[in-house]
Amino acid sequence: MKRVPMAMIPGFAAALLMVFSASAAEKTLTGKISDSMCGASHAKMLEGHKKQGEVSKEVKSQEADRECTLACVKAGGKYVFVSQGKVYEIQNQDDPSLNEHAGHTVKLTGEMSSDGKSITVSKVEMAGGKGAQKK
Repeated sequence: MKRVPMAMIPGFAAALLMVFSASAAEKTLTGKISDSMCGASHAKMLEGHKKQGEVSKEVKSQEADRECTLACVKAGGKYVFVSQGKVYEIQNQDDPSLNEHAGHTVKLTGEMSSDGKSITVSKVEMAGGKGAQKK
């Protein structure tokens, strides 16, 4: 068995620590895909969308969040993730699962930023476990 020179141990330990640190930032949270204009509540914006004809006036309550989110993103808003009252910015806005699950309650897995304010999505699935979208 070969011995590792003492000079190599600090570099190896640092590399190992970086690998564990990077994976430690990935989290899975349950919450809603929303938009930056509404954040946690669509109540005010939804009425405006209905008046402007961007959302059907007869929209069912379960689809209201989805339609509002899509209308706000179309108007220039960004997708966000809301979990336990906290709104997280989503870094990879081009992820197709955001559009697919807009307004839905989901399990979102991604790498959290070091400041805890944003997340880069790696997987989104319906909170009930159906409709998994893996990248």
